[in-house]
Amino acid sequence: MTRPIEEYVRAGKVANLDQLASAIASTVEDGPARGCRALDLRVAGGIDLRVLPDRGFDIGQAWFRGLPLAWMSGVGESAPFRELAGEAWREAFGGGLVTTCGLRNVGSPSEGHGLHGRFSHLPASDVRVDRAAAGGDLILTARAVIEEIDEGGAHLRVERTVRIRTGRARLELTDDTVNLGGGPEPAPILYHVNLGVPFFDQGARLEVDSLEVLPRDSDAERGLASWMEPGLPEDGASEMVFEHRVRPDESGWGQAALTNGSAGLRLVLRWRQAELPRFHQWLHRGRGMYVLGLEPANCSVLGRAADRAKGDLPVLEPGERRATEIRITAETLGES
Repeated sequence: MTRPIEEYVRAGKVANLDQLASAIASTVEDGPARGCRALDLRVAGGIDLRVLPDRGFDIGQAWFRGLPLAWMSGVGESAPFRELAGEAWREAFGGGLVTTCGLRNVGSPSEGHGLHGRFSHLPASDVRVDRAAAGGDLILTARAVIEEIDEGGAHLRVERTVRIRTGRARLELTDDTVNLGGGPEPAPILYHVNLGVPFFDQGARLEVDSLEVLPRDSDAERGLASWMEPGLPEDGASEMVFEHRVRPDESGWGQAALTNGSAGLRLVLRWRQAELPRFHQWLHRGRGMYVLGLEPANCSVLGRAADRAKGDLPVLEPGERRATEIRITAETLGES
């Protein structure tokens, strides 16, 4: 976008604003996601998204100027599971730009909760999209409500907002979480930002202002010297998980950036560190995987029992609210 929207409208060059910013709701008719809702958001000069209302209002595929940003697993887009005991979460992990882990467990199965919790398998309600003009741009704002409720009285409610705009390659995702139950409720959350080829590829480099990089296990220890580079695909490679102690900027935001000179693109992930004080990196160089995960969180990836034992388990008191936010920006290298 080189001119403000108002100029196109005043000049009579635009008959329908869908030409510049559109939101298309649909239902998948075939394949593993048959019967699931989808919401495709497209903006001129910005990031295009496929939002998945039946998968926690998470973000599936995403593109910038035709270049895919997100990693997609072999599972791909699929329907949610009703039962998520143990490691079942992995069987329906399709990847996508943003997969949310939580809302009552993150990481290893723990205290009766499966791997990474139920968030990405919960259906959203009150889905709506607004389009508004501001600052010379058109802004698409998609909103939904996601609730996790069980018979034991737990009731966590998330009001999610996803926002993109013309002329700026930036995605803003904000969650307002409240505990509507009668007692304190653990509420860990992790945003699994998944990047794949052709953007995440040889020659790319990850930059994180880390005070310290902590490997999760022996597999990660072996990759400690090369966490910042994709490397080559390897037969039989294991996943590596690192935790970075990130230095926030002056405004309190953490940042991780992946730059790929061959693709001519830099992607920057930012998060408010007061609410998301921890940052994990998932790196898998296995054939058929080959993915980089950037993961702002308020918890570890060891499960809620491990965090509880260390006194680090995030808990919301009855009626308590919290707001968490991530921003993803794509920047074309060499463009003024």
